[in-house]
Amino acid sequence: MSQTSGPAVANPPAGGDGGSPGRPRPSRWLRIRRELTGYFLVAPALLFLILLTVYPLMRTVQMSFTDFKAGEWIFVGLDHYREALDDKWFWNSVRAVVAFTVPALVLHLLLGLGFALLLNETWFSTGLRNFMRGLLILPWVFSTPASALMWALLLHQTGPVNFVVVRILGQSAPIPFLAGSPRLAMSSLVAINTWLSYPFFMIVILGGLQAIPPELYEAAKVDGANALKRFRHVTLPQLRTILLAVTTIDFIFTFGQLDLVQLLTRGGPLRRTETITYYVYKTGMLDGNLGYGSAVSTMMLLTLLVLIVIYVKMLSRGGDSGETSF
Repeated sequence: MSQTSGPAVANPPAGGDGGSPGRPRPSRWLRIRRELTGYFLVAPALLFLILLTVYPLMRTVQMSFTDFKAGEWIFVGLDHYREALDDKWFWNSVRAVVAFTVPALVLHLLLGLGFALLLNETWFSTGLRNFMRGLLILPWVFSTPASALMWALLLHQTGPVNFVVVRILGQSAPIPFLAGSPRLAMSSLVAINTWLSYPFFMIVILGGLQAIPPELYEAAKVDGANALKRFRHVTLPQLRTILLAVTTIDFIFTFGQLDLVQLLTRGGPLRRTETITYYVYKTGMLDGNLGYGSAVSTMMLLTLLVLIVIYVKMLSRGGDSGETSF
């Protein structure tokens, strides 16, 4: 009695990639062609990035070691860096940029987070909440030069703010917000920059709040957590990545702010609002000392990189365990 064997199973093709049996794999030349096509498609963007960022950066670093004399560039080594470290006005600009950046960044975060939390709540009127969202985002519509011009008119000695101060509040004389005391001028710059920049925080944080699962808050309520504890143990850990990204971006832009200083105070009074960015612009572009200005720019870039790395490492602690380091 003969036994009938089962159907023979065909062996998979050698070197198969897990696809359908009998389907040929793309040839090596076809894979290379596909990769080259991808590089070709992104080449214009990469070329644009290199021309506008990488090349100017490398050229700035190169110029920081040279000086323009007698119609040609002369290599001077680290002379410009030593000159900057011995220059009192360089250190004055460092103090000014710290006095401008730190309070502005804190106010951006506090106002943006506060408004985002407020707009994320359930209101008695959805239409009113949507109206407030549009109203609070309004400062972001204005460009920096337009905002500077508007606030310069508002804070002028004959402007609306001083009209209220003198005619309604009974002040004896108008307040020179931008040309009076150095502390008042710096405070005015910080306030204007805060008004201009907080919507960026508000929008990004509001998007992050709306992405938090409601079940986390419900579980926290069941465990007896009050509003403060829910904010501390649910909201902040869920917003860690967003806050890290948005504060890093805002720190770079605030540290390098030039337009407001140039249009409103031009470093005055007594050069107390002369931030390091305006100092670079003044020495490099207005005074024509390109080598020295490039050296200060390079030092500013290196300082930014170090501060950002330290900040990211500090804020990212506990990321694997799920605990926040705020």
